[in-house]
Amino acid sequence: MLLAILALGQQQNILEIKVTPPQFAGIENALQVQSNSPNALIDDYLAKNVNFPQKAESWGFEGTEVVQFTVTAEGNVTDFEIINSVCREIDNEVTWALLQTNGMWLPGYNNGEPVDMTKEVSVVFCLDKESSKSVHQIFSEKATHYFTNANKTLFEKHNPKKAMKFYSSGLNYLPYDKSLLLMRGMCRYELGDKEGATQDWTRMTSLGNDIDMSEYMTQIEGMKGYEELVIILNK
Repeated sequence: MLLAILALGQQQNILEIKVTPPQFAGIENALQVQSNSPNALIDDYLAKNVNFPQKAESWGFEGTEVVQFTVTAEGNVTDFEIINSVCREIDNEVTWALLQTNGMWLPGYNNGEPVDMTKEVSVVFCLDKESSKSVHQIFSEKATHYFTNANKTLFEKHNPKKAMKFYSSGLNYLPYDKSLLLMRGMCRYELGDKEGATQDWTRMTSLGNDIDMSEYMTQIEGMKGYEELVIILNK
């Protein structure tokens, strides 16, 4: 089962400056975009043009691939960055499909001027083709399983290295989950990877700073990196 989901980018008004994100326009209607969803066309394109690599499927790889890239002022795509990698074969498959969209984008605008702007898309690769559950439900259950095991490993067994692996496994399924990003960042900081921790926490806040910290405060307050986390959350 292959499902293209979540192409990020929201229109926003900052003071008097109007910022409009880039939009995928497809092949035939590159100059006229008429859709209730600004991401409908790119979602549809990815669903039709991205295949589950046979090697990845046979090896049992699944998860949510997240790719960030730049849409230039000319409507081309460049500067690809894999935010969440399911495996190398899937990295290559999604990147290849996006590369074919050169010239199919309406650029982002800053106060009426076309500018280079970052875009992000995700594609879900699910091995369970027979389940009656939705892909989101399947992945949510798997991510929750890893999150629960990670918490037990971290707080009861005091093993941040193993706990970090569990949090990472959960993020493979739900890479936009802020609780998983928060706690993996704590593990990374405990293990001396301050840069990795900062990346997780910065990513978390970029997704919206509405995470409920109350259930974690008592547990993480004495951990390394807590003060740095609070600084990032308050920015």
